[in-house]
Formats: sequence, C-alpha cells, structure tokens
Amino acid sequence: MNQTTKDLKTELEKSAATLRTLRDEVRVQIHLGGLDVKDAWRKLEPRLETALGRAATEVSDASRTAIAEVTTSLRNIRESLR
Repeated sequence: MNQTTKDLKTELEKSAATLRTLRDEVRVQIHLGGLDVKDAWRKLEPRLETALGRAATEVSDASRTAIAEVTTSLRNIRESLR
C-alpha cells in the first residue's frame, strides 16, 4: 500500500468515526424532532450505513465523496434538532 493510499485510508477512518459520532447524537435527539426531521432521518440512515460500509472496505475517492455527502446531510439534521 503506497503512502497516498495509506493517507486516504486514515482520512476515511477519521471520517467514519465522525460519522458514527454524528449518527449516535442524532439517534439520541431524534425523538425530540418533528415529523420532517424523522422523515429526513429515515431517508438518510440507509445511505449512512452504506457510507460506513464503504469506508471500512474501499479506499477510494468515491468513498471519500460519499462519506462527505452523508456527513453534511447528517450535520444538517443534527442542527435542525437543536
């Protein structure tokens, strides 16, 4: 594995950890949200699990992009819960 691949793997691992933390925070707060937030969560959760799975198995720019998109969506949901 070359250094670029190692760096990308490290970045993906950190992003996946951030995504797990955000997921856990949203799960704790979701019961306080309205129907719009719950609907957004139902749509996002499968994408989140897919992104986490890709981070664990694929070291690629596509994985990085997918994780970044899901992270942004999850942060938006978290902010709407506050």
